[in-house]
Amino acid sequence: ICDAVDLMQAANGFFIGAKTSGEFDRIARDARAESRGFDYEDAHRFQADIAARLPQLQAMFEQAAHATGLDWRLLAAVGYQESKWQTRAASADGALGIMMLTTDAATTVGVTDRADQWQNILGGAKYLAQVIATIPNRIGEPDRTWLALAAYNVGYGHLEDARVLAQMHGKNPDSWSDVRAQLPLLADEQWYSRVKRGYARGWEPAGFVEQVRQYLAVLEWTGTATVARAH
Repeated sequence: ICDAVDLMQAANGFFIGAKTSGEFDRIARDARAESRGFDYEDAHRFQADIAARLPQLQAMFEQAAHATGLDWRLLAAVGYQESKWQTRAASADGALGIMMLTTDAATTVGVTDRADQWQNILGGAKYLAQVIATIPNRIGEPDRTWLALAAYNVGYGHLEDARVLAQMHGKNPDSWSDVRAQLPLLADEQWYSRVKRGYARGWEPAGFVEQVRQYLAVLEWTGTATVARAH
């Protein structure tokens, strides 16, 4: 595993190069974030956290990746978006830990102590792997993973509702780009009243996925050691 100095140097290289080459603009443009862009304040905080927090967690992300067949950097990106890699993070709806597991999600994957770093990370990885496996097999990558991330955030049922809305609008329900555009409609009574699960703050999963994609792009660029690579 790279140490903190190596990680800081790699992150520095990315951020310096990204500013001069327009890479930040490319990442933001490709992701087309619904909520907010990957601004320099976010970038500086992420840079610092890669050096200060990631070295203590990377081995656990790698082990969880090995257990589930996922890319550890994807898991790390999800964890960062959920909690900024803070073990004691908590949300207003009761989600806890680095991967922000709810009580129901933790029970589903056999987590008995959400405050335990390893259980939380492994549980989040198992839960994400389960969601990915639920996505129809016909959907290829990367749409499969992006759709699964939205479901991880908002629930699989609401994702399905957004896919139904995509069909209603003549769009492709298997395309993340098309489904992403429908998700905010789940907060509009005109549309959520026409689907099975009703209201959802659909702008949140749309933004969640794009932020994860941006963090993942940085982690991939830094070239940190990897144990598992999939999806």
